[in-house]
Amino acid sequence: MSQYLSALFRRRPNEGWFRVSRYDATTVDILCALAVASMFVYGASLEAFQRLLFAAPLVREDYEVWRLVTWPIATEPNLFALLGVLFFWMFGQQLEGLFGRNRFLMWVAAVTIVPAVLLTVLGAFSDNLDFSSVNFGLSTLFLCGIWVYAGTYPNVRWFEVMPLWGLAAIFTVLNLLQFSGARAGGQILFMISAIAVGLSVGRSLGLATAWPIPHIPIGGSPGDGTPKRRKPTKPKRRRQPPPQSGSRVVEGPWDKGAPSPSGPPMRPPASPADQVELDRLLDKIGSDGMDSLSGDEKARLNELSKRLRNR
Repeated sequence: MSQYLSALFRRRPNEGWFRVSRYDATTVDILCALAVASMFVYGASLEAFQRLLFAAPLVREDYEVWRLVTWPIATEPNLFALLGVLFFWMFGQQLEGLFGRNRFLMWVAAVTIVPAVLLTVLGAFSDNLDFSSVNFGLSTLFLCGIWVYAGTYPNVRWFEVMPLWGLAAIFTVLNLLQFSGARAGGQILFMISAIAVGLSVGRSLGLATAWPIPHIPIGGSPGDGTPKRRKPTKPKRRRQPPPQSGSRVVEGPWDKGAPSPSGPPMRPPASPADQVELDRLLDKIGSDGMDSLSGDEKARLNELSKRLRNR
């Protein structure tokens, strides 16, 4: 159990937008920092904090459009909300590592803006769907992220016990029961639309490929649930200096491009096919663990790692 806990709290070396001391500030870091900062805003001025919440009537009638993007970071200062920020920080790093920096930012923007705009428009036609000042926080992004991760690796289990899609389903049902008991149709539609947008945009960006999800291919390769990796580049050949005038190069059996008999045997150069095979083995480890590899596959993984590392 300790190895799983240490893996959860281990910071991933994702590419950040800027550096703070020795750390790269990623999108997940920025969102969590803003969420913690909003707790201090709550303590300083409750009115200022409430201006961060999503309120469809105020967006539609008073043109407070910033509420369409600020609602995820609005976090009340309590223990459960702080734990929610912590869990989002741990899980969000895994998701941002899969997406990549730019695509993850696109995904967060879509999940944040599209459901809010949808409910703002629909609220003008139905009072039952209109609501104001609901504190969703980062929990909505966290739930959508679990669905995307489960759609990418459906065989992954939470602490080797429960499938990740089952955990996402439990969280979704609990929220549905809570909103249904309060007869909050707008909140129910908001959550369902956020999950749908998260899965569809995630599939469009190259993840959640295990399920047949409607999407528009705007990034990533179809059927590939991993971020794009750079293709190995061929090493440049150094040009030999031209022979000096008057000198003569004597040809012999040693000038045939063969390695010296006394030197170590040379490994064949890495090829794009080797990179693809290595990616397939790494995806299998990420999905089912190291034990899922056979002895030959482990030996092949070691060989490919050495070859690509020394290219």
